[in-house]
Amino acid sequence: MRGAGAPPAARADAWRRDGQFRLRDLPMILMYHGVAEVPEDPNLLCVTPRRFAEQMTWLKRHGLRGVGAGELVDAMRAGRQRGLEAAVPELARHGFGATAYIISGRLGGTNEWDEGPSWPLLSAGGVRELAAAGLEIGSHAATHMRLAGAGPEHLQAEVAQSRASLAALLGTEIRGFAYPYGSMDAAAREAVREAGYDYACAVEASMAQAGLMALPRMYIGQQDDAARMAAKRLLYRGRIALRSPRGGRPPRTPPPTGRSL
Repeated sequence: MRGAGAPPAARADAWRRDGQFRLRDLPMILMYHGVAEVPEDPNLLCVTPRRFAEQMTWLKRHGLRGVGAGELVDAMRAGRQRGLEAAVPELARHGFGATAYIISGRLGGTNEWDEGPSWPLLSAGGVRELAAAGLEIGSHAATHMRLAGAGPEHLQAEVAQSRASLAALLGTEIRGFAYPYGSMDAAAREAVREAGYDYACAVEASMAQAGLMALPRMYIGQQDDAARMAAKRLLYRGRIALRSPRGGRPPRTPPPTGRSL
């Protein structure tokens, strides 16, 4: 844990630098891997377009608005956050935004790191189409390797070079990063910060880690109907608290205000 064993003032500086928050201020970020009809899905990565439409309708019905992670981070900093192919029309129908995290070194390739069926990844043209449709494009590293324990050279290639590659492809700044497998440690978070990203998304993060360099996300799958979506929303922050060791709360610094999604 960054700052563990350091004096309180030093820990406070580290938390402010990471943009960390109190538990009640953590946003609810939904994590999707794919929206498609697939014949086989042993890793439970896809939701069907019909289920995705139901989930987006549920969000809308409960007064929640989907936005890209970069827009969310901007709103959090200002204290005003609130509560692909098949997904884009549904997002547009509800006026929602989203962020797509791209594996920059595997454009047009397949998910060869997974056991199970082989699925195509977006090509360079597909990434441009998503960006043109208004989705934020972020980096999911260069090759989808686990970053916890990776050395400086691997971190440079996976984090910094991926950002540069996607920026060259789109002609725009790449603000966000998502850790493959949610795998991260202090060195990985520092590499993301040093590469110039504004924020990064994790998966399972404790309160000691949660901040702009490790925004927790919540897995959403095909089984998540309206009842499960409601339960996940209710239990979201409680699960983060249960993963957090005692004494791992950030110091009392002025938090962002408002409801979060």
